Formats: sequence, C-alpha cells, structure tokens
Amino acid sequence: MRVPISVVSEETGIAKEVLRKWEDRYGFPVPGRDAADKRVYPEGQVERLKLIKALLDTGLRPGAVVPLEQAQLEALLAMSRPPVQAGAGDGRLVELLRARDPNRLREHLHAELARLGLEGFVLDLLPDLNSLVGDAWAEGLIAVYEEHLYTEMVQALLREAVQAVYQPHGWPRVLLTTAPGELHMLGNLMVEAVLTLAGARCISLGAQSPLAEIVAAAEAYQTQVVGLSFSASLPRKTIASILRELRQRLPGQVQLWAGGAGAAGLEKVPRGVRIFQSLNDARAALSEFKPRRD
Repeated sequence: MRVPISVVSEETGIAKEVLRKWEDRYGFPVPGRDAADKRVYPEGQVERLKLIKALLDTGLRPGAVVPLEQAQLEALLAMSRPPVQAGAGDGRLVELLRARDPNRLREHLHAELARLGLEGFVLDLLPDLNSLVGDAWAEGLIAVYEEHLYTEMVQALLREAVQAVYQPHGWPRVLLTTAPGELHMLGNLMVEAVLTLAGARCISLGAQSPLAEIVAAAEAYQTQVVGLSFSASLPRKTIASILRELRQRLPGQVQLWAGGAGAAGLEKVPRGVRIFQSLNDARAALSEFKPRRD
C-alpha cells in the first residue's frame, strides 16, 4: 500500500515541505508517483518517518537521524537520549540569522575565527556550523536566503584569511575548482585553507569549470593535484561520470582528488581517483609528496 504525502504528513507530524526538503538533502524519504504524478510513500517509509519524528522531538537534529536505517533509529530511540545541547556559539549563530542582523553575524564569525585561528575555525567549527545551518533550513527555522547569507559571509571570510597565509612557493601545487553544474564553493574554500596552511600552493578557478579548461589549467600551472568538491546536489552517476572523464583527460602523473558529501556517497570510485572523507585526510595526503627541488 502506498500513502499520499498529505496522509504521511498528518500521521507523522512532519510538514509536507519538510518531507520534500529531506528528499533533496538526505535522499530520504523516497516517494513513488501515483497516476496524477503526486508523491506516494510505502508504508515502511511512513513507519521510519515516525521514528525519525520521535527522535527529533528529543532534541536531535535532522542531519543526525534522517539518513539512518530503521534498525539504527530503533536502537537510538531505545537509548532514550536526552536532548542534544548546542555548543556555545551554535545557538547564537541561528539566532543572528533569524534576527536578520548581518553586521552582528559578521562580527560573530570574525570573533570565532580570531578565537580559534584559521585551522581550528575550518576543522573544528565550520563543519558543525554548516550542519547546524543546513538543519535549521530543513526544519524551516531559517529561509533559503538566510542560509545563502551565512554561506556568502563564511566564503568571504575564508578568502580573506587564506590570502593572508597564501604560499606563493608552496608545494605541491593544487588546482581547485568545481565541475559544471556544481555551484557550491564553500567546501573548496575549506580545502584551500587547510592545504595552504599545510604548505601547498593552491590555485583556485572558482566554480563550474568546463573539464577541458581544468585540463588546460593543470598543464598551464604544472599542478601535481587537481581537486574537486561535490555537494549532494549532483546525482552520483553524474559525479562518477565527471571524475571518470576528467581522469582520462588528465596526465597520469597528475593526481585527481575529490571530496564533499556527493563524492563520499559514491558506491564505485573511478580508477585513479582519490576520494577523501575529511579535510584531515586531504591534508595528510600532502605528506606523500617529496620536497620540491628547485
């Protein structure tokens, strides 16, 4: 039996808009379509959604529970965990977004960067803040434009901070960009910050570089690595196809790295492509390069 979205919303207490957002962001629920092309859900998914709603009511965030399988949700609920408390700066960030006060938001982010330093800001704080803002959007606590404001502010802050530590003679040379169709640049900027601090010379082409231009730039700048970041917005088949084609076009001695939620979800990684699950993994890979000899 398949259940219409209106009935699912009523039975689970989850708004229809939120169900659609989760579908895009987390890949669940996975509806079918009826004769009128309306969303309908298998009963098993409805039961899973009820478990998710129960866990959300304890204080957990969507990003921590929506991707979990049924057995994991049941085990988590059985533990009766207390509500998750936000970190010292987390709740304030969402409050500032909802207050629509860009100046105070910018001051808050600058203060956190000054307190933690660039490395700590990128490795220890930003992943949590990104998840927090994403969850706030999924729950309907903030609007899309508020999420975009946060992203733009963080990107501007990272560009300024990275410029201050730029390594003109760093090694290896790493070309960073995103593929056509991938608009998100925050992941690339986080990688650029971490690799620059680790001694690499990063060359950024911005977003949506045609594959032919990536290959040409890698040759022009004599880079040892080409790195791409993929969000979950691109289909996995598309990501795999892009990486496969780019690997074929690049010289064999140039390494091809990929990261981000989209790349991490690949079931089969194209031959000759390295997928990194974390920024620390990418940083550690720099140690494999022998010191440069001029």
